[in-house]
Amino acid sequence: MVNGKQEYLLKIKNSEKLIFMKIYILTVVSLFTFIVTNAQSKLVQSLDRVNLNVFTTGINYSKEMPIANKSTIEGAVGISSTYYVDDFALQFRAGISVDYKFYYNIDRRNEKGKNIKGNSASFIGATAFSDLFPLNNLEQSSNENFLFGGAVFWGIRQQIKESGFQVNFLAGPSLAMKDFTGHNPSLYIRTGVSYIF
Repeated sequence: MVNGKQEYLLKIKNSEKLIFMKIYILTVVSLFTFIVTNAQSKLVQSLDRVNLNVFTTGINYSKEMPIANKSTIEGAVGISSTYYVDDFALQFRAGISVDYKFYYNIDRRNEKGKNIKGNSASFIGATAFSDLFPLNNLEQSSNENFLFGGAVFWGIRQQIKESGFQVNFLAGPSLAMKDFTGHNPSLYIRTGVSYIF
């Protein structure tokens, strides 16, 4: 009887996780649809990018879309990795994120004739991120199926002349959760190189 009750409670908990994940993904997709249908000519540009992140290590595809003269929403889907030093193990995880960015100095850079291609400017913003599931299971990892969190940040992006390559950096405080419990405050850092296509 006890095992049956525990099994039932576990099924309910897993069902709640699945429902929350579906709502999260549906909200992101709905937001992108709304933004794409309402996009107009703005100071910031709509961009498609491939990002190679150094910290945290991974690769992703992102789409940045203007929502106001100096503001964008950027969605990214990709793969990140975690390296376990003590056990020499590497775990890959599928991830998704949505960023809001306000490019507070892009208009001044434009007026001074500085490079603003690829939204080259300083920005502040917020992100919601999630590691959806591990791509490989490890003994060293809890192999959690769902992690989500958010952060506020300051960042800078600079395109390297006309090459299409960019250098990116952003950092700020974050809060992450596993299984809807255990808030983990930490420093959120994302840096790397991107290519616009």
